Amino acid sequence: MTTTDTIAALALVVAVVAAVAAIGSWRAARNANGAAQALTRIEQQRLHADLTLHFRCTIVANEARSTAMLRVHLEGPAGLLSHGAIEITTSLRNDNPHRGDGSHLAGTPTPEEVRAQHLGAVEVQCGRPRRHRPDGPPQQLAIGEWTRYGLTPTTPPLWSASTTDDWRRDYTNEPVRLSMTARSKGSEWTVPLEVPVTIEAAS
Repeated sequence: MTTTDTIAALALVVAVVAAVAAIGSWRAARNANGAAQALTRIEQQRLHADLTLHFRCTIVANEARSTAMLRVHLEGPAGLLSHGAIEITTSLRNDNPHRGDGSHLAGTPTPEEVRAQHLGAVEVQCGRPRRHRPDGPPQQLAIGEWTRYGLTPTTPPLWSASTTDDWRRDYTNEPVRLSMTARSKGSEWTVPLEVPVTIEAAS
């Protein structure tokens, strides 16, 4: 082997070693990048969970249960103080989220009609037909502020054999199931709550 051949062989070895090192560096960088992205996602999820809003809700009904008032107080967390006003939507959840999932028989309500009928003791006064989804209008609240919604008693659906008295009796001691949705700076939180009804003593 001549000197030229030896130099060429050495150059080839050096090139191969450099290529292997470059591939190793690329893989290490890719793995490090993937790990960094995973850690960033975990941190974002943790921060989102830490900033989940805290609500204190009360419902007071008159003795006849003909009217009620829902008061929603946004208590925290303190980490959202810098966000200023936060959009809050209060929704009433049905007593059974799987209603309407069964088969539909002729002459009976459609699954859509069953799902559209709110089953619960009260609904939000929002100026819409009763069988629409019982959401309150969105409100802007800052941490430490409160708002309120008027509530009215529900009545049995048209296809129910229950009387209004039976219907209300079924829900007399049941809490009102709420879903609080908050939106701020591209983030959204949904907080489920169950709020007992307090009866206001007659004066």
